[in-house]
Amino acid sequence: MEGPYRDLGSGFARLGGSEEARRSPSRITSVEAALYELLRNARDANARNIYVASTLHRNRYRTLAVIDDGCGVPGAYREKIFEPGVTTRHLDPSYDAGTPHGAGLSLYHIKDAALRAELTSPSSPTAIVVTFDTRSLPERSLQSESRPSRTNLLATAQNFLSSEPRTGSSPSLYFSSPARILALLLDKRIIQMREARRIRARAEELGINVSIRTVQRILKGEVRAARRISRAGGTEEEDRKRSKRSANNVDVGGVSIELGERELSQIESILERAARASYARLGSVKLRSRPGRLILEASVYEPEEEYD
Repeated sequence: MEGPYRDLGSGFARLGGSEEARRSPSRITSVEAALYELLRNARDANARNIYVASTLHRNRYRTLAVIDDGCGVPGAYREKIFEPGVTTRHLDPSYDAGTPHGAGLSLYHIKDAALRAELTSPSSPTAIVVTFDTRSLPERSLQSESRPSRTNLLATAQNFLSSEPRTGSSPSLYFSSPARILALLLDKRIIQMREARRIRARAEELGINVSIRTVQRILKGEVRAARRISRAGGTEEEDRKRSKRSANNVDVGGVSIELGERELSQIESILERAARASYARLGSVKLRSRPGRLILEASVYEPEEEYD
């Protein structure tokens, strides 16, 4: 009689018989569903930090690079994890809303729905990169023919956090453009080299494709690092600004003007909207003063991705 699973070694197994049918996940029906499964997969691998770089090409092709510091995958299994029924949680499945779930089980359906699904880095950190054609696998928000619309991917990441138990075991989650995720990986010294071409090569190994020019902007501090997503639906930085209004006093010709964090955030939001209206992206924002003048400096650049 066929057993519930077949041991594949190194902690991996392939479910079989009624156990495979009982625990097999549903087919992927949207890009958001694929992202949610990738986040659960990283969590099941005991990741403490998850970084998601999102790109839309030609208003059609969505690429997600999901990077985590979980337990990783042995190199010999980098293709096998995309086969049906393969999991590392065959003896200890996790449960979401009463539904059994196991690391790796959904990867087969994700690859089946994707143009590309690849484990580009097995460990330290682990990186899975997927690309979908949104005409065959839709995103839940409609996309404008004239210009890109915002998707529900960030909301999906926030919903994932909201579904996690309110304990210290919940992973830290970051979702942004490839440039801002790369800036964060450099800040956290996950990528430790400091030469632009070497940084770009390492980023590509993790599924983050940016130009040398973008890497140079990051090194100059012109690209803000991605901020951690909070359960409240924003980032931790936005939560901090809401809870604490630390004032900034600017001396303009002997007159002191007080700008709190709220005012500075509003100015930044206005500039961000203005940049997006011109298909540009806002970089660093600096405020300084001269006698009789208040000077606002903002770097604006053309993004390599249409939107994230």
